[in-house]
Amino acid sequence: MRICVMVCAHVGPDLKDVLDPYLDMFRNLLAPHLPEASFAGSMIIDGVFPASVDAYDVYVFTGSPHGVYEDLDWIRRAEQFVRDAVAAGKVLIGGCFGHQLIAQALGGKVAKSEKGWGIGVHTHPVLQREPWMTGGPDMPNVVVSHQDQVVAVPDGAVVLAGTDFCPNAMLRIGDRVLTFQGHPEMNIPIVNRLLDLRRERVGAEVFAAGKSSLEKPLDHADMGAWIAGFIRQAMARSGASAAAE
Repeated sequence: MRICVMVCAHVGPDLKDVLDPYLDMFRNLLAPHLPEASFAGSMIIDGVFPASVDAYDVYVFTGSPHGVYEDLDWIRRAEQFVRDAVAAGKVLIGGCFGHQLIAQALGGKVAKSEKGWGIGVHTHPVLQREPWMTGGPDMPNVVVSHQDQVVAVPDGAVVLAGTDFCPNAMLRIGDRVLTFQGHPEMNIPIVNRLLDLRRERVGAEVFAAGKSSLEKPLDHADMGAWIAGFIRQAMARSGASAAAE
């Protein structure tokens, strides 16, 4: 199993002491549950893409400080890559910006939410459990840091988790695409630093709520197991489809 982390952000100097490279964070999240997988990274924010969609089996699109609606060449190219990968039957995973990118590329809509910033640790109740979601809580706690949201899902998307603040917090699109608004690859020191850096931007009320939310236990390990379970199930279906052709 070959997994490529499609990196959509640079790690700035004000985060380097708490934020590992995105490839390492997603490897740490998924490798314990997918020991058979090999991991590579592609800095698509710098215009570096895999040679073709067939280069890897699974593509993981990361978070980013950018908005998916920005008119940037690498974002438009990433959208086309998503569509080509879906057409080729690849498995796609998206977190935060990646969640929004995939949704937009497949016909959904993304916008700045009128509800403002979500930052800290949020609880995303599961609305529909699927076979690959074994164990774990019905109301997982996950790090979030976003102002944009998926405000309209692609045709055929199933909303797996959501809240009044973020109705489309986790989506399954078909059998091979899974996306989520949260950051299960991150930890408390990272979001604590993000809160400090964005204190003026998010406002006093959101800042205070974000800081108090850091006392919640994280369910990232369970979410990593869910994502790995989805990948394994999707890969098995891909293999069965190939064998039938």
